[in-house]
Parts: sequence; C-alpha cells; structure tokens
Amino acid sequence: MKVFTCTDFEGHYPVGVSAVIVASDAMEARTLLDKELVKHGLRPKVISTFQEISLDRSAAIILQDGDY
Repeated sequence: MKVFTCTDFEGHYPVGVSAVIVASDAMEARTLLDKELVKHGLRPKVISTFQEISLDRSAAIILQDGDY
C-alpha cells in the first residue's frame, strides 16, 4: 500500500483542505477520495493533485500551514 495526500479539492468553506489516502496506486486513491468527498456532501474535482508520501524514511510533512 502507498500513502497519498491531496490538498486541492473543494471543501465546504473557502479555506485549506487536506486528505490522506492509503491505496495501492494513484487511481485507487482518486476513487477512494471521490467516494469519501461525496459522503461528506462535497463534489469530486475533475483534476485533483495527489502526492505520494515515501515510507522509506521518517518525516514530518505539513499539509496546510495557514499561509494563503
């Protein structure tokens, strides 16, 4: 399994959004995120950016730092 992040989907309010998705590949990550967005009353975005997180080393990754 792989870990992906997405920070550019449309949320309920005009503030930063973040999601962490665990999937076998980016295509499955998109499917899982789209389904979860619908459950939360949100619309899936036609193009969302997924970033794979490497699991081969320790890391702290800031997804949203409040700098808009």
